[in-house]
Amino acid sequence: MLRCAIVEDSPRELEHLKECLARYSAERDIPLETTAFGDAASFLEHYRADYDIVFMDIELPGINGMEAAHRLREIDRQVILIFVTNMAQFAVKGYEVDALDYIIKPAQYGPLSIKLCLIFKIFFSNRNL
Repeated sequence: MLRCAIVEDSPRELEHLKECLARYSAERDIPLETTAFGDAASFLEHYRADYDIVFMDIELPGINGMEAAHRLREIDRQVILIFVTNMAQFAVKGYEVDALDYIIKPAQYGPLSIKLCLIFKIFFSNRNL
């Protein structure tokens, strides 16, 4: 089972991403468990290094996603980090925190499923080391 955290303040975007992940999970028979957080502060406050993947919005109330990602990396250097944003210009800054990739909102299932294939290849190859 893969454990995913989604940090997203928009209920619509959150539900859409959860639906995309559930579809991918069902189509490929990969069990996923998702936990949602509406802001970065609650995510960081409750963070345990047992997530495999974190989908992080950049524009969040209070602590923004980039700052949250820096704090996340102080706690967990291994978790796969994917930014979810409508601002592609910030995606390049993801390299500062070793983000694997980014998804432009609203997530479209086709491009997202391609990225998920890459993510899961990396995840499963790292687990077999």
